[in-house]
Amino acid sequence: MATKTSKQDNGTTSQKKFVVTRSGIRVSEREYDNVSDATEEVDHWKKILATWPDGTKVTVEEYNDKKHRIY
Repeated sequence: MATKTSKQDNGTTSQKKFVVTRSGIRVSEREYDNVSDATEEVDHWKKILATWPDGTKVTVEEYNDKKHRIY
């Protein structure tokens, strides 16, 4: 998957970051450079859901400052 870069005001480029979410709520502490880097953590959460199914879904989403911030 190709990542797009966006140009910021100071002239530097930034890559998109990805986080692991469970039903839209962030569960990963790390921010990944691409989707394939997050597969190990996705597998971990899928094993947990296989053991204790609760109807939630594990996905990798593009990082959003407002939606996925850590308090």
